[in-house]
Amino acid sequence: METHQIDTLVAFLQAAGQRERLHILGILAESTSSVPELARRMDLRETAVIKHLNRLKRAALVQETAPYTYQLIQNALEQMNRTVFHRGDSQNKETLRQRVLRHYTDGSRLKILPENEEELKEIAGWLSELFEEGTPYPEKEVNERVQQIHPDYAEMRRLMIDFGCMTRSRGIYQKVAKPQ
Repeated sequence: METHQIDTLVAFLQAAGQRERLHILGILAESTSSVPELARRMDLRETAVIKHLNRLKRAALVQETAPYTYQLIQNALEQMNRTVFHRGDSQNKETLRQRVLRHYTDGSRLKILPENEEELKEIAGWLSELFEEGTPYPEKEVNERVQQIHPDYAEMRRLMIDFGCMTRSRGIYQKVAKPQ
């Protein structure tokens, strides 16, 4: 296992390595839930639930969709799985996407932007995995999701639009079926 794979796995285990946090992830995998609902279902105080949610949010596993309402970032677990456990083909050839993600991300966050256009396109495609095809997203929600990956959410939005990963019309964004 390579260093970046170990780092990604350690970050995930630190965030999700408590029984309560795993329980929260399980509940949020079913549906978006509010803090009071999570507290009731888990028989915990709301302050304890908020503490756990903040830790999961820092690890980019959950996001706040409205005040005190959270949802699981579906692609976060898939991305972690790909980063940690993907072995590649029998010759261990690394795809462009794997190389770009290994070099420019820490598994869940973008460290720096590549300068190469081909690599930028891979980053835009990776960012678009935060969204589901056919679902309309208001700009605020796009900003909140993308900000979990990189603080310059406006630049990240432009990348996804410029590389055809998303469309924008009147402040509403939608993921495109396949980047153009």
